Amino acid sequence: MRVITAKYSGFCPGVMQAEKKIFREHGRHADEHIYILGYLIHNQTYIDYLSRYSVITVSDTAQVPEGSVVVVRTHGLQRQTEEELRKKFRVLDLTCPKVKKIQLLIRDYALKGFFVLITGKKDHPEVQGLVSYAEGSDVIEKHADINRFAAGFDASPPQKIFVVSQTTGDPALFTETVRIVGEKAASAGIRLESFNSICSITDMREREALKLQKEVDVTFVIGDRISSNATKLYKILAAGGQSAVFFVNSREEALAAAASERSRSGGLRWKTAQIVSSSSTPAFLEQEIAGCLEEIR
Repeated sequence: MRVITAKYSGFCPGVMQAEKKIFREHGRHADEHIYILGYLIHNQTYIDYLSRYSVITVSDTAQVPEGSVVVVRTHGLQRQTEEELRKKFRVLDLTCPKVKKIQLLIRDYALKGFFVLITGKKDHPEVQGLVSYAEGSDVIEKHADINRFAAGFDASPPQKIFVVSQTTGDPALFTETVRIVGEKAASAGIRLESFNSICSITDMREREALKLQKEVDVTFVIGDRISSNATKLYKILAAGGQSAVFFVNSREEALAAAASERSRSGGLRWKTAQIVSSSSTPAFLEQEIAGCLEEIR
């Protein structure tokens, strides 16, 4: 099978930078464990890979020896948590530069008295971190939340509003939030400012994959189901009009998809496949899956 890799597939620049820094730190402290508080990225295969290099993922620091190197993951941490870490550990901050920029923007706007409105997933680590930099905030997860927030103006209107998004958030949701809340704010004499904080790489990857989808027989989205951006990428491509779209995170899952198609159709009619990986999918996994697909006849 011929395999084509979509443009912008795989680790985004922020994750690539984090990977370089963590292995540089490992080289300096080869005889020590390095601890990551929470998943560096949302991919269990990659977390297992890091553990082979004594880079250990922990859910809390209770079992981490004081003075150890503790990593702030790419999604960032809640402000108070990071401040506490710095009192007991050597902190390696690998927060994605784009996420860090939003954190600091929210902090600055909060100091100016702005209420912060964030579009994204309320339970996502990045969003939880962003919220911690605001004095007053709300999270918009879906369109109904926009109307809910706008309806609250009459009861307790904020004086000023600042709108941002989770970096892997839905561009349409951000745009609609700015438009609808902006119209309501203007009619109430409330100042609204916004910053489009959605990562351009995510958007470009999705557009390139949708374009390439028209030229292939099947698309494999590579990523872990715990990853917000991988799940979003799959949903976009699954709705793109091509019947054969698979979400895989291993060589075995890709082979199983091909075997299922062969059984269903009485033979494998796929000649050309697209693979596209999320921002949290390591290159070695993408290469492994591409290699196994190329061997299918």
